[in-house]
Amino acid sequence: MLNITRNHHFLAQVEQRLNAIDSTIPKKKQRIHSFQIKDRESYALELTSDNGVKIENNLSFNDLFSFDILNEGQRMNLEQAFGRYEQDVGKLTESLLNKVKSNNTDIKKEILEIFTLKLLNTFRNPYCIEKTLNTIGMLADTSPENSVLQDIYDKIDNGNQPERENIASAFSVTVEQYNLWMKSLFMVLIPQTDQGINLLELLLKNFFESSESFINVYIHSFSYDSENQNTLLSDRGFTLLIDNEEHTAYEFNLTSSAFISYIFTDIKKFAGDTFGSDKVQSIITLRSKQPSEVKVHINENDLVALSRYNKNVVCQSFKTVYCKSNQIYGL
Repeated sequence: MLNITRNHHFLAQVEQRLNAIDSTIPKKKQRIHSFQIKDRESYALELTSDNGVKIENNLSFNDLFSFDILNEGQRMNLEQAFGRYEQDVGKLTESLLNKVKSNNTDIKKEILEIFTLKLLNTFRNPYCIEKTLNTIGMLADTSPENSVLQDIYDKIDNGNQPERENIASAFSVTVEQYNLWMKSLFMVLIPQTDQGINLLELLLKNFFESSESFINVYIHSFSYDSENQNTLLSDRGFTLLIDNEEHTAYEFNLTSSAFISYIFTDIKKFAGDTFGSDKVQSIITLRSKQPSEVKVHINENDLVALSRYNKNVVCQSFKTVYCKSNQIYGL
């Protein structure tokens, strides 16, 4: 966790580059169109600049994930822990969409690993600190069993981090909430379980192997008739399509021409009233004896879905949305 990285992206550059205005130019020069949200109800946006903003410095904040800044310029932070998941997302996204295009159904690895990074993005996004604390904040009440990790973990409270108050103020939380958020991120990423995985991976394992849930994944891709049929990217990195007792549905930008929906359905809550508890329990028991299954649905050039998705991104983003195009489809 010791490195010199100061500029911390909370939405990976590689994900932003998949929506770049021109992805063929050198990475340091790549830009993305930025829109300020003026009115969510009417989907009114204002283009920040005709030339877009540089991805290299976008959706980032200095020392956001640092907890001990050392005299020689090095700091202890969570950047490399995030990097484990970021490094292959571009290849995984490209692989997923190429397989979909060629009708190759062997996409379980891509679907799982992309969701892992995208879910991690929701946890590490500073615009979602309060939501993250509501989801995994209880981890801040725990601490590592390993004494070396415990010493590092303690630096979240007492390490040299002079930017704590500035960061908390910038994202409208208290210093205490910021520290609890950092502790939760540390605990979900760093200590390993007896299975040799961290709690993020354990959470995902439970998501995808639960016999008590149906899982449906919808992949939407577009081969546009015009340059403006592009998907939006949220400054929060995700949107919720549905969030109730029966269903939880996340949607994520994949590229400027694709997005993905993950829908988790609780069998007991969804089917209990219709089939009765005995029938539902027999379904769950049968599913527990079978390999876990994810049903994948492929949709191409569904412009109604694109419009709905883009509107939802505008409604749920914090203050800014991003796009390859300087005009947004379907608003």
